Amino acid sequence: MDEPSSDALADDYLGEFRRGPAIFTVFRVCGAAACYRVDCNDGNGPSKVCEFSERPGSGPSWHGAWRGDEWCAWIELQARKIVERAP
Repeated sequence: MDEPSSDALADDYLGEFRRGPAIFTVFRVCGAAACYRVDCNDGNGPSKVCEFSERPGSGPSWHGAWRGDEWCAWIELQARKIVERAP
């Protein structure tokens, strides 16, 4: 039997938040207890916004056009609130 691709492994859904038509979803990345990913779906399908960890002093790694976006600080704050509430 073939090994599943990394795309086939499901990450743990933690929650979501929205701003206007954009829905942001927070996942715990499989295999990494303290690593997280934020995706955004603005009606064109989900795409990665950033990844971050709970390591002290580490900030998010922003993806593509999100680097330097005016929403970045707000997105990080909302995502970390969801992570804090996660089991």
